[in-house]
Amino acid sequence: MTYQIKAFAQLTGVSERTLRYYHEINLLVPQQAANGYREYTSQDADRLQLILMYRRLQFKLTTIKELLKLPKAQRLERLQAQKGLLELQQAALTQTLQQMTATIANYQEENQMTDSAKFTAFKQAQIDANQTTYGQEVVTKYGEDQQQAANQHFGELSQAQYQQMQTTEADLVRDLQCYLENPNVPSALAQQIFTAHQTWLQLTSPKYSLAMHRGIAALYVADERFAAYYTALVGDQRAATELKLIIDYYTQNEE
Repeated sequence: MTYQIKAFAQLTGVSERTLRYYHEINLLVPQQAANGYREYTSQDADRLQLILMYRRLQFKLTTIKELLKLPKAQRLERLQAQKGLLELQQAALTQTLQQMTATIANYQEENQMTDSAKFTAFKQAQIDANQTTYGQEVVTKYGEDQQQAANQHFGELSQAQYQQMQTTEADLVRDLQCYLENPNVPSALAQQIFTAHQTWLQLTSPKYSLAMHRGIAALYVADERFAAYYTALVGDQRAATELKLIIDYYTQNEE
């Protein structure tokens, strides 16, 4: 069955103006009837559905054109990476909402919060956000007891420890950005990156080990969400892969 542009616009909810533009840029090219009118098919509807999904995922039109040329497996890989970024954004939004709730409560005269209570609420918001994003994977890989121990350990961090964790992560990001200009293992900068990441893990994990460190590094590459996190944090898609290579080298050589 074919549809002229008006009927196709009504069917899909996409304006005729947008359909014409997609045709102009060769993103969605309909058949042309003998009378010169555009004619859209069910296959065009399927392609448009993909285009609309990519648009909701915030892909640019030029990127969408390239994605539609890729084999299905590669399109799926890109979608998974974008899904990881959206999950990180969702977790960050959840954390922000929880912090906002605590702040509103603090401003209410009948429920004034001490600085200690504010810090406790902030840490709990981070635990809840991590639980939403990574909770099931952590339980599957390390068990529920380990997860609960890690959450308890994080919840008991002092303000000085938490500040050290934040400073260490900032140093790690800065050094990774420099390192990616000329990756080289072993090197002084690679050692510095490993030490920073090790310090960060020792602060956040109750039972640090080199084997655990390697396992976490493997997750950075295997799980698209971790890879997307480091891509966003460092600003380079190689960040998770190169960090894993550094961790693999120094954990094996420290045993």
